[in-house]
Amino acid sequence: MSWKDKYPKQSNLVKLVLEQGGTIKPLIIPGDQIGGTGLCNPSVYIDKKEGILVNIRHVGYTMYHTEFDHKYWSIWGCMVYVNPEDFVYLETNNYLCKLDKDLNIKQHNKINTAKHDIEPLWEFIGLEDARIVRWDNKLYSCGVRRDTETTGIGRMELSEIEYWGGNTANQTFSYSNNENKITLNEITRDRIEVPDKETYLEKNWAPILDMPYHFVKWTNPLEIVKVNPKQKTSEVVIQKNKHQPLEECDLRGGSQVISYNDYYICVVHECYFPPKPDGVGNGKDAHYYHRFVFWDKDWNLVKISKKFKFMDTMIEFVCGLAEYQGDLLITFGYQDNASYILKMPFNTLNKLEYENIKN
Repeated sequence: MSWKDKYPKQSNLVKLVLEQGGTIKPLIIPGDQIGGTGLCNPSVYIDKKEGILVNIRHVGYTMYHTEFDHKYWSIWGCMVYVNPEDFVYLETNNYLCKLDKDLNIKQHNKINTAKHDIEPLWEFIGLEDARIVRWDNKLYSCGVRRDTETTGIGRMELSEIEYWGGNTANQTFSYSNNENKITLNEITRDRIEVPDKETYLEKNWAPILDMPYHFVKWTNPLEIVKVNPKQKTSEVVIQKNKHQPLEECDLRGGSQVISYNDYYICVVHECYFPPKPDGVGNGKDAHYYHRFVFWDKDWNLVKISKKFKFMDTMIEFVCGLAEYQGDLLITFGYQDNASYILKMPFNTLNKLEYENIKN
């Protein structure tokens, strides 16, 4: 059976959204500021103070990946990270952007992390796949960092961001090596430990926008944790559906969790690793696909969509979900090379197929 046979009739979400009157926009930062390497995995947030905010992850490499039945392999395999010759690490920096009402970037600035940076101890450097949220009037980026120990142990971190001040209505900000021109700073950094400290990698926790310092840590079954930034700890506060409502389904993190009408909604991802002949690849080349998940306000699971892709490619990843003027805004990355924001009419949710789940 082909991987395509595993998908429902509406597997390409972007195509469906466009048919329903939605729009899609690329999120682009000038190449002279990012050195021609990749932008990916953006996160959107509607902020009462600043408007439409998007965090864009900038990776210091270009990814080559053969798509569409793996026809065009490189001599190094089906997936290759192409690095600058003098820096062969997987480094992440983040840009915080303001969008106008037409979803175009009108302001952007690289987040200055110098206050809290130390010499990295592992080859994945920086805060990866950061989601944006405001809690207690503090603007946070929440992601995973893996460069603090030599073994690459990953933990979620909360970083408070000091947004640019002054009259910015007609200004476009960009990063400069001149420290005096950097106007967007990481002012706190809290690394969050988990009760089971033996876990190797914690990532992709989904911030619950209207529940400060709460995250959906696991989806299938549900587990919600509350974080104490001052103590740098977390505790499990809600567990539901202790069985797996959707069997043989490894639902992972994705967007923030938003509240809409009587539901909590988020978009999650899962991975499918196609079998390969012995000695081919490293076993980590996967199809990423996504689902909408709905809970009621008591965190009982209501429904889960069937899996879909955004553009029918193997590597796609969602980091952002927001409600804006009657539409959903969804931000996702294509491979590690491109960032998009999708404006999706709410009624598109009725066009999706949904699973029969166990209650």
